[in-house]
Amino acid sequence: MEIRQAEPQDIEQLTALITTVSELDVLPQFNTQGQQEYMNRVIPDIETTFNTKLFDTFVAVELDKVVGFAALRDKNYITHLFVAKEAQGLGLGKTLLDKLLSQTSAKNISLRASINAQYFYQHYGFVATEPESEFMGIRFVPMALTKQT
Repeated sequence: MEIRQAEPQDIEQLTALITTVSELDVLPQFNTQGQQEYMNRVIPDIETTFNTKLFDTFVAVELDKVVGFAALRDKNYITHLFVAKEAQGLGLGKTLLDKLLSQTSAKNISLRASINAQYFYQHYGFVATEPESEFMGIRFVPMALTKQT
């Protein structure tokens, strides 16, 4: 498996990966409004992650297929972390998370965890900074990690 910087030519595979994972794991956690709002925001947002001045963005590729995607904005905010169903449970999420964390010297890293990913992040030291929240039907848990120096 190769972990490399995401590139604009990955957009089609990234869209398919995020759509599939979202439909299976994320969208069932939302009401109808949240499902629509999420899809209206997340998929169009993929292209913005190719702005290398703002984002560190990586893909995991196996046999020419994108099976993972991760993005860090402003060196301190994780905006995306998706792993294909067939690659879940094999350590790829941790590999991508480690790759993002290695890109920054920021002491505090934050994110908005989807409900289904909350325990994944807790396992790696993130703590909820607020109770579960909702924005336009999209449920999430604000979380942060304080890196040890």
